[in-house]
Amino acid sequence: MNTIKDLLYFDLEKARSIISQLKGGLISEISRAFEGESEINSGIGFDLKLISGKIGGSDKEKVIKTEKIELYHELLDEIESKLTEKSYLTNINSSFYEGNGSFNDFMDIVPTMTYIKANGWGQFEDFQRFKRILTNFNDVQRLIFESQVTSNPEVAQIREQLKDAKKDAGQLKDKNTRNKEVMRLKNLEKNLDKALTARTDMKLLDEGFIEKVKTFLDTFSPNRLNFRLLPLEYFYEFQILSNLKEKYIIDGDFESIIYTYGSRPNIKLTVFGVITSCPRKEENRVNPNDEFIRYADSELTGEQVFDKAFRNIFSSFEAFEKFFFVPTYPKIAVTPIAIYREIQGK
Repeated sequence: MNTIKDLLYFDLEKARSIISQLKGGLISEISRAFEGESEINSGIGFDLKLISGKIGGSDKEKVIKTEKIELYHELLDEIESKLTEKSYLTNINSSFYEGNGSFNDFMDIVPTMTYIKANGWGQFEDFQRFKRILTNFNDVQRLIFESQVTSNPEVAQIREQLKDAKKDAGQLKDKNTRNKEVMRLKNLEKNLDKALTARTDMKLLDEGFIEKVKTFLDTFSPNRLNFRLLPLEYFYEFQILSNLKEKYIIDGDFESIIYTYGSRPNIKLTVFGVITSCPRKEENRVNPNDEFIRYADSELTGEQVFDKAFRNIFSSFEAFEKFFFVPTYPKIAVTPIAIYREIQGK
């Protein structure tokens, strides 16, 4: 392919599964590999893989030393090429901009798509990072704004009192006395916050609110790392949502993406994957609870009443899930195989 790719994310397991189905063979067929008998050394960027295959007409196990990034690029190019040949892969941008229909016409054919590739403006949403920032938000605010008023006599006095109180509290052994000193510490901290708020632009979040938001996130989005892509100009309501697995981030750490591309990159990125959720404008699914429609509650057996109640509880969860990356029309969800920056050749 006449493009250069800077890979940010690559799901090797799904890629291997797809290529094995498309080619009916092993990924070793398209990887640059070197056989090793006894001098295989694992180095940075290399992975040892044990692959069993038919090579040279005989079955045998071979230890293959493969450079990861090189393998990833070969696999990605091969998969995209094979899927395109078999008409499984749809380029969202080309399909929309080169089509003759309207946006509604385009949305009518989206449910017929399977593997898609799309380029556009993206945003990474790391819920763990969000919770970490939320947890430390007030302390960071204090650090920033306290440094602006270090010469203020009142602030300096409270800080000195806090320093002495913390030192004294650490030396107390009597429980009651220590509890009183802890209360005095909290009052001094509140006084310092009031002094900073009165003299700076510092805004603090309520600690109770922070804890409630964290509880909500822990319940409905633990360890979530998402990618959101907007591929169509002027139709920003059409978005591609992808849930990422951190182990497939190329550099092994999401922070590296933040430090290089940013959480909302100012360079367009490409996502390639399979559509896993495609809501319709009008619901076309059969609701499992519809089996009870024809019956009055008095006609249901005890087991059916119990079953219906539990199903209604699970159905109510759908409303909460929509707050956290569950797509609603006209958004779609894609399980990503790769996310990358693609540079077209001239």
